[in-house]
Amino acid sequence: MKQTDRVGVNAVEKIFIEQFGWIFREQAISDYGIDAHVEVTNDEEPLGRLLALQIKSGASFFKKNKVGNYVFYGKARHLRYWGRHALPVAIVLHNPETGETVWQRIEDSKIRHHKNDRWSIEIPPANVLDKSAKENLERGVSDITVYRRMRLMFDAPMMRELEGKNVFFVVEEWPNKSLGMRTTLVYFEDYVDNSPEYREERWQPTHSLGEYMAHNWPWVSYEYVEGPPFIDGSDECVGHEIRVELNEIGKAFLTLERFYEEGVEVGEDEYYGQHNDVDDEEDDWIYVDDVMIRIRDDD
Repeated sequence: MKQTDRVGVNAVEKIFIEQFGWIFREQAISDYGIDAHVEVTNDEEPLGRLLALQIKSGASFFKKNKVGNYVFYGKARHLRYWGRHALPVAIVLHNPETGETVWQRIEDSKIRHHKNDRWSIEIPPANVLDKSAKENLERGVSDITVYRRMRLMFDAPMMRELEGKNVFFVVEEWPNKSLGMRTTLVYFEDYVDNSPEYREERWQPTHSLGEYMAHNWPWVSYEYVEGPPFIDGSDECVGHEIRVELNEIGKAFLTLERFYEEGVEVGEDEYYGQHNDVDDEEDDWIYVDDVMIRIRDDD
């Protein structure tokens, strides 16, 4: 990720965490035009209601048109994907030079289509992404069932990478913070001397590893490598070192994904052309729409 893009993602994350009190999850493995999703909370309790975000950072996005609005131009393939997405999608623009951050929900009524497979959407400067936008953004976000489906869809690329490998997580807990469970470091084969393959920012207001794993990593089973960390309140951050593998949910999901992509191999029917225990020497057989029909000779 470019430095300008990183600045934008970090700025948007800070707004959602500090001003909204929502949970922000960046997509470590890039999705098709989705950079992160946010989860609505109630008194720091996650509600399983999500909004997907496309985040763009740079002063070049902040040029106004004749009516004084910013205009974002995109590719049609992204728009088609967002239209089929199970989550509502919002575009967020961040200006690293001024600190200005604005947003707009992706809706058909706001889209203008252009030649060469392009489209645009206007974003009023008044659509500032701060706590005043919380109520507006919260309207129309998805429910818990959509969240569970999307959790698996978002994590599908990582599931495929983890399948059949020796995988370790180090889940960082901040004992003295209300958002206790935060970062998950993902290691393949060896976590002692290697750098993590992925760094997943999945913050949750809990100090229970079981609750955290069930909510954020429902498709793995886990066990401690050497037992839970000792927490006496003096440590700023401790790590839960666990060995993980795909559980039945993860395996079943990948099986379905392969079915969706490849279909089912059709084998030859064992009975095809055979008529066991039937005296059919004098009968004729015909096929109608691949169904074998016997025409009896009663004479």
